[in-house]
Amino acid sequence: MDKPRLGHINFINCLPLDWGLTEGGLGAGLEIRPAVPATLNSLMVSGELDVSPVSSIVYAQNPDKLLILPNLSISAPGALQSIVVVAKRPLADLGGRPVALTAKSATSHGLLKIILGKAYGVEPEYSVSSLSLADGVLDGADAALFIGDDALFAYHNRRSGLLYYDLGDEWRKLTGGAMVYALWVADRGFAARRPDLLQLAYDKVRDGFRYGLTHLEAAAAARAGATPLTAEQVVRYIGLLDYRLDEARRQALTNYYRLAADRGLIPAVPTLAFAAVKP
Repeated sequence: MDKPRLGHINFINCLPLDWGLTEGGLGAGLEIRPAVPATLNSLMVSGELDVSPVSSIVYAQNPDKLLILPNLSISAPGALQSIVVVAKRPLADLGGRPVALTAKSATSHGLLKIILGKAYGVEPEYSVSSLSLADGVLDGADAALFIGDDALFAYHNRRSGLLYYDLGDEWRKLTGGAMVYALWVADRGFAARRPDLLQLAYDKVRDGFRYGLTHLEAAAAARAGATPLTAEQVVRYIGLLDYRLDEARRQALTNYYRLAADRGLIPAVPTLAFAAVKP
């Protein structure tokens, strides 16, 4: 193995890293596999990737297989526009009603179930759907959960008669804290066998974010035509996100795991085990 296999989220929320890997030249020496979060989750758990971002809940489901890379995450202190519920009725009225969950992620499923159960006291009938609003997902459901670029498009192109809820804001109102949506993780076996390649991948991701955030306006202008947002909207959206995993966000992550465990969404609250890389 000469190159570490790196998963890469192909949503706007990872534009800074994407720009660093491509325009900043930091993708050299990596085998990069872009995909939606749900696909990366599966590839990481099946051992087909060495390092990747995964939905936060995936780490809690596989703590014996994965190690967290330090100070990297996709987090937000509040509303973030890219995890959105579009509903035909208020959230408080969704008890027993059909709710469609996006097929592209996993953490957001638990987030919505916790919010509806604890904040609104309702238990809908959940199902997973890959349909969009344009495809008619609300023809068979009273509400639908979207993430990533699909959510951004829905948030910025609202339809009359529908209700829009930002789950980042709903989480902040429920817990008073931030939400950690994704983590970068390494396969434990890979970390043990090739610590040199693990350090290489970590350095590339860390420096890729630094490069992309430094050149964010240029990145947004160049990629705006390929996204549902204008360049200005991309810059404002990235400004809502936080890519660190400091002590405050580690506590927020543990709080999410605690609430998820209370609902039986994960077996137990895992210990946060970090890969031995030089930050």
